[in-house]
Amino acid sequence: MNQRERILIFLCIGLLSVFGCRKPESDSTSEGVSYDPKNDPLVNPASLFEPPPKDQTQIATDETLYLQLDGSPNTLNPIFLSSQYEMIVSSIFFTGPFTIDKEMKWKINEELVESFEESEDHKEFIVKLKPGFTWQDGRPFTAHDIVYSWQEILDPCVPCLTSKPGTDKVTECVALNDYTVKYVQDEPLATRLWNIGFSIIPKHIFEKDKKNHPDLKTGQYYNQQNRHPVGSGPYKIVEWKEHDKIVAERWEGYKGKKPYFKRIVFRIIPDNNVALLSFEKQGVDVVEQLSPQQFAFETNSGSFSKVGVKVLGTEWSFGYIGWNMDGSNPFFADKRVRYAMTHALNIPLILDKVYCNLATQAQGIYHPDSWMYNPKVKEILMDYDLEKSRAYLDEAGWKVDPQDGWRYKQIQGKKVKFEFTLLMSQGSPIAPQMAAIFQEDLKKVGVSMKTRQVEWSSFVQTVRKHEFQAETAGWGTGADPDMGWNLWRTEEYKTGRNYGGYSNPKVDELFELGRKEFDFEKRRKIYQQIHLLIYEDQPYIWIYNRPIKAAFNKRIRGVQTGPRGIYLFDPSFEAWWVAKANPIKAN
Repeated sequence: MNQRERILIFLCIGLLSVFGCRKPESDSTSEGVSYDPKNDPLVNPASLFEPPPKDQTQIATDETLYLQLDGSPNTLNPIFLSSQYEMIVSSIFFTGPFTIDKEMKWKINEELVESFEESEDHKEFIVKLKPGFTWQDGRPFTAHDIVYSWQEILDPCVPCLTSKPGTDKVTECVALNDYTVKYVQDEPLATRLWNIGFSIIPKHIFEKDKKNHPDLKTGQYYNQQNRHPVGSGPYKIVEWKEHDKIVAERWEGYKGKKPYFKRIVFRIIPDNNVALLSFEKQGVDVVEQLSPQQFAFETNSGSFSKVGVKVLGTEWSFGYIGWNMDGSNPFFADKRVRYAMTHALNIPLILDKVYCNLATQAQGIYHPDSWMYNPKVKEILMDYDLEKSRAYLDEAGWKVDPQDGWRYKQIQGKKVKFEFTLLMSQGSPIAPQMAAIFQEDLKKVGVSMKTRQVEWSSFVQTVRKHEFQAETAGWGTGADPDMGWNLWRTEEYKTGRNYGGYSNPKVDELFELGRKEFDFEKRRKIYQQIHLLIYEDQPYIWIYNRPIKAAFNKRIRGVQTGPRGIYLFDPSFEAWWVAKANPIKAN
């Protein structure tokens, strides 16, 4: 299992395209009808969560698991991952000394690690690996691979934005022998255990063409290695057909516990309607995120209930609209304008009409169930109020022209119209429906909003380059709130995921303090303060906390859920199983 992507990369470090745009064919099935999941017999059946039997002969071990992805990975190299799709797929090909459980707690991978020692000053760590683990080409998995991976992640020539934060706090990483590695950090940090959880790549593979392509990314050789990796995990890649499917097969040479499914096929189906149709025809076993419309109404059919059940659960992810505040546009650097935008978005209507009341209103960067959530945010939660929106726009100097009803402002001697474009990825039905509601209300306050839909990889590249005015997407959660460092610190505008150019010196300072505070209650207060400050700055409109809304084939057992959903924790789908002679199966 890929360690840092299960430990460090989050959808605070990985955009969730499910908040992109894809409109369902019709919403007529929900017209005048309310939905209550408590009355839905297909939701959370006990059979789906049934643990594997002690008698392993009752488990089918020659089955294929078909999983749906609504976007295409760009790489499977664990140090380069940046999207949820890449994290999910790559996780089955790689393993490492540390992992994360469903409650997002750090833990040692006892299959691989023989012993773990931490010094009393919390600055040195010695890990002894069990001999016998190998890469999938037969070469030993050793301490030298760990040291090499650390060196390459920190190499300025290697563009791995998601892997550098945290890893850069490890100032020394040395192999004491082939199976023992020592990590050193200059100062004791509360995040120390996460910092040593970086991803491991095979030294003997990646050192070969380093002289010609020091980024480990360009050139034919590295392109091949990053797409068809030599891994160390329980599955080997068999095939990658662009925008169609990725096929993996259980690696029988894996020394750890072998997963129950012999093959996994990731089918890339961007359209929710096509995905649901494929599910009902048993072309996929799992759809990770049904649309709200699908979950509430379109799955109440004989064709669905014949083969499927549904999972509804709490996930610490949120959908948002983010503003580019770096000064490249004349609108959103002004906090008053951002306040006006929040007051103009009818979130209650979106939760009702778009999300079928399956989601709750997001309250900033932390979920209400998380330990770092600040309840004071709820007290200042911004409401839908067009009069407040108009007042903030007036105060910011954007005045309505009575001739056409739009707002304008004199900027450097020019009359500038308040007209901006909302960038959306091709992902789900949520964004376009939400945008339609937003457009109408913005028009009422004199602001013109256009929309632009782009393919997922283009969306990611555009926001990384800060070439947008506004964008809508979503973030998941990290195992530790320090992982928001990459999103909110001023310095991360150039080097990390601070796409909108957010800057608050107090927030920068608090993130520094949070890394160094070992006392849990004191640390909680630090992140609660961060939570409140960022909410008050409104770099986003936080719209909704997205629940788990998954569809599963009835044959699957052993499912677990957590704040990250159904994936990206140990063991996730590696613990799913199917009973022998189960008549319902994907094909």
